[in-house]
Amino acid sequence: MNNTITGLLIALTLGLITGCAQTAEPYAGQAQSRDLLDTDNDGVINARDNCGQTTAGAMITNDGCPKNINQIRERTKVIMFNFDSSRLSKNEVDKISELLHKLMNLPEAKLLLIGDTSPEGSDSYNHALAQRRVDTIHDIAKEIGFPTQSIISQTYDQSDRTPTSISGRQHRLIAVAQWQELGTQMMWNIFTSEQKNR
Repeated sequence: MNNTITGLLIALTLGLITGCAQTAEPYAGQAQSRDLLDTDNDGVINARDNCGQTTAGAMITNDGCPKNINQIRERTKVIMFNFDSSRLSKNEVDKISELLHKLMNLPEAKLLLIGDTSPEGSDSYNHALAQRRVDTIHDIAKEIGFPTQSIISQTYDQSDRTPTSISGRQHRLIAVAQWQELGTQMMWNIFTSEQKNR
């Protein structure tokens, strides 16, 4: 009986070993159906890239398209006048001229002129002085060739109307430049901070 059981166990073991020892069918190669190249080197394979000509260094979406910038930028400059005057020093004329020349090269550029005065004098006098200061900048803009339809003017001639964010300085005009920034958002690199300082 022992011999029969031993024989059966040996036969079963040999059957199992023989079943496992069969050679598998060789893997049949398949043709590549997806384009795994990255022709424009943006990190997205051609098969998933919806924008095949991405600008080098641009920030991109998962579809391989550049992230675009479309936002309003703003810069404020304070233009200082002499006391009780609507005339500008050469230094202040140069400052506003530089701002206007830069704006002329920017899309959707606008200039907001806020005439202001010190508290001395009556409201009517201060209002007229603030308006003359605005007119001075307006004349410089016209002389340079800045489109006057892109200039918005207002005056702060009463102390209760002057915003606290711009209070505390006198004999001035505040020029707020606005423009639209369009383009491609670029990735940060080691030269980014240097370019901003130029």
